[in-house]
Amino acid sequence: MAESQYVILEGLPTPQTYHDLRKLAGMTPPPMEAVPKSLANSFCCIVGYERKNMLDAKTPAPGQEAIAMGRLVGDGSLFLILVDVAVHPDHQRKGLGKRIMQKLVDYVDEHAPSAYVSLVAEEMAQKLYPMYGFKDVAPSIGMYRMIRERKIQQDMVEDAEKEA
Repeated sequence: MAESQYVILEGLPTPQTYHDLRKLAGMTPPPMEAVPKSLANSFCCIVGYERKNMLDAKTPAPGQEAIAMGRLVGDGSLFLILVDVAVHPDHQRKGLGKRIMQKLVDYVDEHAPSAYVSLVAEEMAQKLYPMYGFKDVAPSIGMYRMIRERKIQQDMVEDAEKEA
């Protein structure tokens, strides 16, 4: 079997890469001031890199940024939330999302086998998650609360106006 053009490792992206990957993947970009603390509080983070730029099998080159990621947050035992599964658009449809999901599921199975793992699936990823044992919560419904939502909507409108 040919060696993959990507390397998948446990680790954290830089705050800027985290922000940018979310935005490029069509996810809401977070406020930069909150990102370092958020990343530091991850239960597990998996990142993907292009193999051609790696120094060796486990060491990204200086300045090499992750091109894919996925995280688990929560109490580390009973309740986890799978978040931030994002792949740079130039590298989508090449199996990176699936490899990251498998690593995250394997991590849970090893480190928190009793955990209830939840997620919110965007429409374009709703076929991915059932492949890893995730099920619809019906008849329950998902809910959220986000104080900064209005600011995010305003920022998105301003970004669209700048691009137009």
